Amino acid sequence: MPPNFSIQDILHGNVGQLEQLLRSAAAPSPVAGLCNTTAEKLCHFLLKGEQFDATLETHLIALQHALSLQIARDDAFYCDAQHPLRSALQLILNRASIWYARDSKASQQYLEKLVEFMQVCVRGDPHHLRATQQEFLRWLESEDKRAAMLESRLCETEINHFKMISAEARVLDLINASLAFKLFPQDSTAGISSVLKSELLHSYFNAGSESPFWKKWQRLLPMLGKVFVTINVQDRSEEDEQSLYRTIPALLNELDACLELNTSHPDSYRQWVESISEKLMLAIKKQSIHCEAFVALSYPEDHSNLNTRVTADLLQQTNHFTQGDWILFSGETGQTIRCKLALKSTEMDQLLFVDHTGRKVMNKSVKDFAVCLSTGIAKKLVIISIEETIAKIIQALIDLYQQKQAQLQAQQEAQHAKQVAEAEQLRQAEEQRKQEIEAETKRQIVAKLAERQAAAQKALAEAAALAEERARRTAELKLEEERMRLQLEAEQAAEKLQRVQLANINISSLNLGARVELIINNEPVRCKLAVIIAATGKYIFVDNLGRKIAELQRESLVQALLDNQLSLLSNGDSFDDQLVKVIRGLRKDIS
Repeated sequence: MPPNFSIQDILHGNVGQLEQLLRSAAAPSPVAGLCNTTAEKLCHFLLKGEQFDATLETHLIALQHALSLQIARDDAFYCDAQHPLRSALQLILNRASIWYARDSKASQQYLEKLVEFMQVCVRGDPHHLRATQQEFLRWLESEDKRAAMLESRLCETEINHFKMISAEARVLDLINASLAFKLFPQDSTAGISSVLKSELLHSYFNAGSESPFWKKWQRLLPMLGKVFVTINVQDRSEEDEQSLYRTIPALLNELDACLELNTSHPDSYRQWVESISEKLMLAIKKQSIHCEAFVALSYPEDHSNLNTRVTADLLQQTNHFTQGDWILFSGETGQTIRCKLALKSTEMDQLLFVDHTGRKVMNKSVKDFAVCLSTGIAKKLVIISIEETIAKIIQALIDLYQQKQAQLQAQQEAQHAKQVAEAEQLRQAEEQRKQEIEAETKRQIVAKLAERQAAAQKALAEAAALAEERARRTAELKLEEERMRLQLEAEQAAEKLQRVQLANINISSLNLGARVELIINNEPVRCKLAVIIAATGKYIFVDNLGRKIAELQRESLVQALLDNQLSLLSNGDSFDDQLVKVIRGLRKDIS
């Protein structure tokens, strides 16, 4: 009975079962070759270049080569989660994947410490490795505390900055919406940006839109913009004159009331309000007022003004990201920026990203970040799990062993079928030989009676020869039919085995995110592979909304593929041409 290998038993310390699996999967070749190949594949996958900054490439290549040799000689690496080399490798994965080259002393020091630890791993001295790892962990702990403090202070500063930007944008929206491109007294225009803007910002920042000062000017600014436009109309109608005589006195009263409100700079504020009142009095007296078109005030540089439509589905993608998640941004120069989402302020629609030292990398609005995600400029950093990778490696070894067993069984069945066919041929040959002997005996008897029954003997001999020929042809026909039947069965068995092997290989190659088409209730349903539970061989498929469509065992998937109830679809990425300009703008933010 062939052995039954368990991934969980091997992962939890059964080194003997792993050794037996390696020997069985390698047979008839030497097991050392399979051990080396498996270790090389594991190290290449864990330390592949795209997971890390290009600066680390040379060190990673050396580390891959050294670790593959060490792992190939030590099967316990696969079975012991606390194996020194395994914990060191996981530490490198966790820490190297979040570092990228920055022009700072902290970044350079981090690189030096990381490279020093990688070089110790390359040398392969277990005692030195443990001591160096403990020292590296202590240094990382102190750096993490320093980074956390820096990040905390940065978040507090950025929150206040976001509030200030938001308040200033609100003030500018009010002023520009009321006065932009409208005629306004020339000598009072400068006071809007130097006096009124400052007072509105002070009022909104401290008391919000419910403050009396904000409400007063929220009502007055549109009225002032409309009045000065009417004042500068050539040949005003009687209706316009009457409107001015009704509106200006009310405005003057409102402006006088404004002087009673608390302000941060009362002198300059009073002077500017009185200048506006003087212009209105000149208008009442029908004296000329020099006006010019008010130029819209510019927004601060940090204010996001992305004029791109973003759908609700696109914005919803940002909900899957939380503070502490690591993000990869692709810059225009080709460098990948690795940063952590330190602050997610839904109130101000802003995100703050920092590096591993807690220093600021960039700000993004939620809208900008959603576009970055949809266009591939940004994606979530997923740290590779060594245990999950080892589980996949072991499953691949089990699949290889099972394929070889299936091939061996097919060969044995074909050999058995061949032996049966040969035995049948021998039996038929023996039967034919016996028939020939009997025919010869009859011929001799007939020959002895030839003299007495010449005519009868001749007719009997011809009949016997004819019967003999028919019997021989019948025997040959049966033999050929049997041989063809056995050959057809052998070919069908080999074809069936080949289809099963191909189906197993296709299922084994499925990764998370693969798209397939399942036949459910005689209807094709397209879905995505969301979960692979290697321990139980369970595969869970969901639709585009994340709802579970099907939950199948590995054997069921193989059978579905054989029965044409499952089709593997290719997955292609597409870009929205309408977002190309936006993408370029977003890349310029990244440095």
